[in-house]
Amino acid sequence: MARRYEQRARAEQQEQTRQRIIRAALELHRTVGPSSSSFSAVADRAGVQRSTLYRHFPDERSLFLACSGMHLEEHPAPDPASWTAIDQPAARAEFGLGALYAYWDANEAMIANVLRDGESDPVLREVNELRMGGLIAAMRQVLLEAWPPEMRGARLIAMTALAVDFRTWQTLVRRGGLTGADAAACMASTLVSTAAAGSIESAA
Repeated sequence: MARRYEQRARAEQQEQTRQRIIRAALELHRTVGPSSSSFSAVADRAGVQRSTLYRHFPDERSLFLACSGMHLEEHPAPDPASWTAIDQPAARAEFGLGALYAYWDANEAMIANVLRDGESDPVLREVNELRMGGLIAAMRQVLLEAWPPEMRGARLIAMTALAVDFRTWQTLVRRGGLTGADAAACMASTLVSTAAAGSIESAA
């Protein structure tokens, strides 16, 4: 019985250490970015030895996966499946983009850093795609499917991809001075115009 208790206590202690390391890494990723968050820096912030960190996370990929998993668990992105309840294309676009832009706003520092550093770090880029690529693709698809098939031309597909991009939100809100709601309405209107133009081209 005593041995079992000791094993359970040791496992709990190890899990607490693991959680502390992940949270230390997340804070560094948010403030300075993953590329500037060396294992030594993470270990120092977590208050552990580098050898302890490596026992839990033997490489960058395992640490990136743990960090991104915790971040998404605590800050879940909007679920595009709920957008399908809105049949009207423009209304679906404005609602969905409004939810997405609010998410970008709430998590801007973290997302900006991991996207920036992912451009030069193939491991981080792989993890970014694994965690968010499928979700963003699902958002694009749900927005596109609101339009009749004859309107879903190359231009609408491209503009929908632009609409859900983090940097589009940054341009409209941070550089352009729009509110998130105004930015969502602006992009929804753009999609309406693009779809209409595509429909005219198809008819011609």
